[in-house]
Amino acid sequence: MDHSKYLLRSLLLNSALALCLVAPARLQLFIWEQGALIHAPFPTHLQPINQSNTVDLDNDGQLEQVTLKDSIVTIQRDGSSLWSSPPNWEVKQVEITDLNHDGQPEATLLLWRDFTPWPIDDYLVHPGRIQNFHDRRGDSCHLILIGWRQQAFREIWAGSALIDPLISFATADLDNDGRDELIALESRYDDNLGLNNAITVWYWNGFGFTLLSRGPQGYIHAFRVVRTTEPINLLLVQGISWR
Repeated sequence: MDHSKYLLRSLLLNSALALCLVAPARLQLFIWEQGALIHAPFPTHLQPINQSNTVDLDNDGQLEQVTLKDSIVTIQRDGSSLWSSPPNWEVKQVEITDLNHDGQPEATLLLWRDFTPWPIDDYLVHPGRIQNFHDRRGDSCHLILIGWRQQAFREIWAGSALIDPLISFATADLDNDGRDELIALESRYDDNLGLNNAITVWYWNGFGFTLLSRGPQGYIHAFRVVRTTEPINLLLVQGISWR
């Protein structure tokens, strides 16, 4: 490609991106059918699904509050702190979930922290399988479940550095099997433009999460779980998808 064509292509791309930034964000509706997210027509009524931050996490009959402030998550009861996330965790989002399907609610944290390779790398012939799963600053994105175990709040599952970082997540039973799936807005490390974001759906396999579907991809800002008058969960996606 010669220089003039390269400049023209760059100009067109930047113009399209600028238009996306100033134009009203497009809304699209998706439903889960046959193992994938497909477009759905807009009904006359949509209701957002709101999640509470108050729940009995330790099964003692008393309610705990889970709060996120200044990138720190705190679990408290009656104003007393029972657990706080470490200061080196930059928590972006926390939700009350039961993603591991054990019948006990937990706090699921989406966070960034310093990248750390697998400890087993010291003993492997070919280490470094996750060595590129971080940004230019050396920070990696993680999903961590905090719950009540052995008479204390602690990590009950902590994922390694994610291959692709998450911007946000939600939980919902998309396939109506009685168990929630993990729904995430996925990005790329150091992708400041956000042109390759994707909606992904994952299920708990007993040890971690397995990808079910990589849905709409493109310049996607956000999504939300919504419902019609029927008890069916849908995804309302804000942005422009081209794949």
